[in-house]
Amino acid sequence: MAIENTIINPISAIETLPPEIISQLTPLILLAKTVGIVFLIYIVFLIVKGVLTIRTSSRIKSIQKKVNEIDHKLSKILKEKKEHSEKESKKKK
Repeated sequence: MAIENTIINPISAIETLPPEIISQLTPLILLAKTVGIVFLIYIVFLIVKGVLTIRTSSRIKSIQKKVNEIDHKLSKILKEKKEHSEKESKKKK
C-alpha cells in the first residue's frame, strides 16, 4: 500500500543515475531545452502575428466603409448628372 502512494520526483530520479548515463543524456537535455526555447519563441510569434492580423483586419474594414460611402456618393452624383443631361437634351429638341 505504501508503494501506491509514493510520488516519484524526476529530479531525485536523475540524481540517482550513474555519472556515465548522465553524461550521455546531457546532449539530449540540451536539445530538449533548445526545442523548448524555439517553441516558446514560435508561440510569441503566433501571438504577435494574431494581434497584427486583427489590427490589419479592422483597418481594412474601416477603409471598406469609406470606399462604400464614396461609391454611394459618386453613384448619387452620376445619377443627378445623368438626369440633368437628359433634361438638357429634351430642352434642345
